[in-house]
Amino acid sequence: MLSLKISGLTKVYLNGTTALDQVSFSAQPGEGIVLLGANGSGKSTLLRCILGLETATSGDICIGNWQISQLNSQQLRQMRSQLGMVFQKFHLVGSLSAFHNVLHGALGRSTSPRYWFPATAPEIERKRAMECLDRVNLTHFAQQRADTLSGGQQQRVAIARTLMQNPKLILVDEPVASLDPQAGKEVMDLLWSIVREQRLTVICTLHQLALAREYGDRIIGLRDGKIQMDTTVNYLQDRDLTMLYEPEFGVRCSELGIREIST
Repeated sequence: MLSLKISGLTKVYLNGTTALDQVSFSAQPGEGIVLLGANGSGKSTLLRCILGLETATSGDICIGNWQISQLNSQQLRQMRSQLGMVFQKFHLVGSLSAFHNVLHGALGRSTSPRYWFPATAPEIERKRAMECLDRVNLTHFAQQRADTLSGGQQQRVAIARTLMQNPKLILVDEPVASLDPQAGKEVMDLLWSIVREQRLTVICTLHQLALAREYGDRIIGLRDGKIQMDTTVNYLQDRDLTMLYEPEFGVRCSELGIREIST
């Protein structure tokens, strides 16, 4: 398990846009954090900074014993091998089988070309890939092309690929945004059951407040790149959400699944 500590994280783009403004929080091993906020609030930028895909303008990110701003390219690759990422758009290779896509999750542990092809991958890795597919209930689709699977099935393949990395911390960016409600609920149930059984730290961005309440241990709300709310789910109240979604709050209450609040 890995701890995460973010201190004074600021990201300003070249055009002057401030995506993150002095963001600070810590995540303990095994904790499930949901990031909430309107579009443009900084949620995805925060995940990209944690993963090292964006370079912060200032501030520190410490993951375990790694301080991201001090890592060279080799050390950054080593750090990323401990992190799993589940994307909204799956990022599978559609022309390859589900099994082949999951096998690619081992590439973080080795750059050997053997890992690119099922026929040449070590037997222990092929076995591990099938175990990961079994964990997401897709062994019977192992040899099927990824682009012939449903959206929910593709997201489950993506989760299996993440498991193949054997991550200690998982970052999840809008995992159900492109799925219908039933498929989205199934994906969240599956993802969180894996997180709980392996006691993984997870940071997940969501728009669906009902899902945030159901799955998150802790809710961190962002607005204009700043933390506006940091609370456990038991203390989350509807009125707290006005800080995150105004001025669009009045027209989005039904969409967000919360009651209209008089001012």
